[in-house]
Amino acid sequence: MSKNKNKRLLSSYFFVTISISIVLFIMGAFFLLAFNAKKISNDFKEKIPITIYLKDSAKKIEIAQIQKKIKLKDYTSSMSYISKDRGAEILIEEIEENFLEFLGTNPILNSIDVYLKSDFVKSDILDQISKDFSEIKFVDEVRYDAPLVSLINENLMKIKFWVLIFASFFLVISILIINSSIRLSIYSNRMIIKTMQLVGATKKFIRKPFINTHIYLGIISSFIAISFLSFSLLYIEKNVIELNLISEIEIILGLFTSILLFSVVITSVCTYLATQRFLKLKIDQLY
Repeated sequence: MSKNKNKRLLSSYFFVTISISIVLFIMGAFFLLAFNAKKISNDFKEKIPITIYLKDSAKKIEIAQIQKKIKLKDYTSSMSYISKDRGAEILIEEIEENFLEFLGTNPILNSIDVYLKSDFVKSDILDQISKDFSEIKFVDEVRYDAPLVSLINENLMKIKFWVLIFASFFLVISILIINSSIRLSIYSNRMIIKTMQLVGATKKFIRKPFINTHIYLGIISSFIAISFLSFSLLYIEKNVIELNLISEIEIILGLFTSILLFSVVITSVCTYLATQRFLKLKIDQLY
């Protein structure tokens, strides 16, 4: 009888551990996906240039000064100077036709492509930057893809909204699944709980071993989930696509720490509530 009881107990603990591990893994994978989506969008935004076209009358020292000025700006991620000759080469490659043979002269202007940090890629900021540089006497024109910037920012707002909705959904589902698993585990020990209560044990004394056991199972589950997440990240990084997530070590460690803390908090709270429920029940309600 004792052996069967121990088997049932181990089976119950195994079920709790596996259930929590799966939930934590899925939750961690979702948040990694959400973070990576944000990272990809930021990388894309930082590849949208604002192009400053310089007049042919611009002197070398003036070009050097404006480049230095751009580098010192807080919004600058990177910049590149494109001479009119290089600009012509690029255009010839794109259209696959040497337009210089027809025109006889090179109409393209020297230009500077300025790539902004993702936080600054907003229509109002870009408009102000364009205005500031347009006022410089040797600058001919300043351009950027305004419709694309507006479209990206509008879509990002929608993405953030739905990520928040799905994150909340996953969090609620995770809590419900973990709570159900722990309640089933405690249910199998309901007679022990009531027996201890009948012989005079305090509620705190009865709850403590159950809470400690399930916190321990939660910690084991979090390490299992973290291990599978780590292996998944390494596999994806090596064989599927270069995400560069491993370089974001602080984010990864922060997520893993959050998974561990979440498992400890949720298992302790759910175990407390489950044991409290059975402590309040009468003997005839246990069957």
